[in-house]
Amino acid sequence: MLHATSEQTQRMIVETFAQSLPITNRTIIGAVRYCDKCQHVKPDRAHHCSVCRICVLKMDHHCPWVNNCVSFTNYKFFILFLGYAFLYCIYIVATSLYYFILFWKGNIEGAGKFHILFLFFVAAMFATSLISLFVYHCYLVTHNRTTLEAFRAPIFQSGPDKDGFSLGKYNNFQEVFGDRRALWFLPVFTSLGDGLVYPVRTDHQVGYNSLIQVAQR
Repeated sequence: MLHATSEQTQRMIVETFAQSLPITNRTIIGAVRYCDKCQHVKPDRAHHCSVCRICVLKMDHHCPWVNNCVSFTNYKFFILFLGYAFLYCIYIVATSLYYFILFWKGNIEGAGKFHILFLFFVAAMFATSLISLFVYHCYLVTHNRTTLEAFRAPIFQSGPDKDGFSLGKYNNFQEVFGDRRALWFLPVFTSLGDGLVYPVRTDHQVGYNSLIQVAQR
């Protein structure tokens, strides 16, 4: 690639190299997706993170709260983090509500009343933020999309399709949480596939070489 003299030549080299690779996503002009910074063909759903400075498999977004990219390797953990953090905030709100009511009625004296006020409102605000983010990502899971794909639909050889990776709500859920129900809500990696190959809808399976079976192993 470094010795290619024109953009057309570069595209031809990448197209030739990618013929044997299990990729279906394309750029907006129909070319094979290539990362100039990492100098490799991008796997389906992978994107280059400018903060991590690497291409990330099934990148959802870079999260400053966890100081890492939310992606294929930790997406299940991120959703569980949101869900359990929300439940914890609700627990704090519920257990401090009684003392907040006492404070509101003026029945609490001393500096401790400000601690109760601060604890109650912080927990309530975090719970509000977490539930909206948690519900949004549950929606993404059931539709088998990432945050990036929700804003810009992945492009296949037949064109853009925001539901190109959707296999039905239950199958979409299993792709992230796995097929062992006992481990669904435990912080154990159970996501299906290898992060490189993803099942696609029937109308995008032309030349896909039965990757649905491969990704589900």
